[in-house]
Amino acid sequence: MIEAENTHDVLSVIELKELIESMSDAEWMKLGKSADYLSWGLGIDGQDLLNIAFCKALEGKRKCRKGLPVLVFIYRAMESLVSAYLKKRKRDPLAQSVDLVIEDDLLDSLDLEPNIDTPEQILIAKETLEKIDDTLSGNETIEMVFMAQLDGYSPQEIQNLVGLTPVQYASTLTSIRRKLNKIENEESI
Repeated sequence: MIEAENTHDVLSVIELKELIESMSDAEWMKLGKSADYLSWGLGIDGQDLLNIAFCKALEGKRKCRKGLPVLVFIYRAMESLVSAYLKKRKRDPLAQSVDLVIEDDLLDSLDLEPNIDTPEQILIAKETLEKIDDTLSGNETIEMVFMAQLDGYSPQEIQNLVGLTPVQYASTLTSIRRKLNKIENEESI
């Protein structure tokens, strides 16, 4: 982590902004869907979570290592925000009934309205993140395909990287979609 803070090892805000502006429509859609998944049960919209991550990055509060795909960087920033938020809420149960005053620099943008995050919603969010992680982990092919998609690789590049035929690749995508939809359906019940 200390190495990444060296100005030669991280992107400048201008370089990061250029990379963000050059993202494809598919990458934007992937980030939007990822933000929605990460924000389930939190009382915050996925788009808001995504905007907070972008703001932190463009304000220079979050540093992106050179060579790290911007898609992965923003996804990890959102994961970090959600994780830190859940830890904060777990430590301070009184914060669930009063306005949040968050001193942690990572969390200052996550001021939610009072009474939105009930203990039940917090538990659901935590369990959902664990379910997504558990659902997609354990199967190396699924993990590799999912991460390669987040990294912005094309379907052909993913097939070559993972060693899949087009049929196997389509089957893996269907499996990922079904697993994530299953989690979403469980959440809506």
